[in-house]
Amino acid sequence: MMQRKRTGIVFCALFLGTLLFAAPLELAGGSLKLVLYPDTGTFSLFRLSEIGKNRYEPLFEDNNFSSTSWYSASMNGRIFRLSPKAGKPVVLETTTTGAKFILTLTDDFQAEQEFSFVNDTSSGLPYAVRVETRIENTSGKPASFALKAVFDTMLGESEGIHFFTDYQTRISTETRIASGLDPDGYIVSKNRDNSLMFIFAGAGATAPLSVTAANWERLNTLTWTPEFVIGRSFNTLYAVNDSALLFVWPEVRLEANKKMSVSVVMGPFSTKYVKEPVAVTSYEEKPMIGKRTLTSKQLLVQQLLTRIDEIQSDPASATDDELRTLNEVLDALLAQPNK
Repeated sequence: MMQRKRTGIVFCALFLGTLLFAAPLELAGGSLKLVLYPDTGTFSLFRLSEIGKNRYEPLFEDNNFSSTSWYSASMNGRIFRLSPKAGKPVVLETTTTGAKFILTLTDDFQAEQEFSFVNDTSSGLPYAVRVETRIENTSGKPASFALKAVFDTMLGESEGIHFFTDYQTRISTETRIASGLDPDGYIVSKNRDNSLMFIFAGAGATAPLSVTAANWERLNTLTWTPEFVIGRSFNTLYAVNDSALLFVWPEVRLEANKKMSVSVVMGPFSTKYVKEPVAVTSYEEKPMIGKRTLTSKQLLVQQLLTRIDEIQSDPASATDDELRTLNEVLDALLAQPNK
């Protein structure tokens, strides 16, 4: 595996945290094993190796409790990493289908992440893992929420073809896939022995607004949407040939005590379980036009218009990064023929 130089402060804090270490929880099904780390609020996914006895191999980076992969939530533009904070540990509970994390980072919202296996209907064996993240608005008033996730992939790095999709046979430089604009239904990181596929739609997955493949360091930023440069390499000074994926889901306006839900489905590569990507709403009530469900493009336009209205009412609520992203998406939509 490639050598990396990452921020030492983070790993020192994790090391000190092991002095009060809570045992990880392992969930196994078929050839898959999921490990949850309550001390960090992170998880690892493994697949049973064909070599050796009861030997599992990671499907994404698992060093330091897989701390280089994470979820973040945004509330009215404020960003919260879904991880334990001082005095606010992650609660781990078992469920009838797996387990879940409960995170209360602030009085304004609570997050739950529920982990379960996705079983094949014919064999009954798991072929993937579903991670459902639920955000509840506990602020007592309406607020805007969004979710994003960074996955520190590694399998494709040794092959030169970092990722591929059903429409792109080789992704080896910075690339962004946009819902409603690009037809891709999944993305895969693969080496000779193992593979990891993220399904954009099907098996209960929530279609992301965008998926960005870039260098891990460039995705590890304080801004909600990092700068995107199409075709830029996966290299930086301290992280060479180091790719990762950023998933971003649409912002949702939630009334008090309402919830939004976003699901990620990942597992070894197989096209058997993939459907054509469609927009999946990530909150309790699906937006409708009359009695007709919105199409992908209509849903995206509605979300953009809603956000533009909010910015016009409160210009200070938008960052330069968000304005740039809105302009890029609008330009792409205007370039599309009407359907």
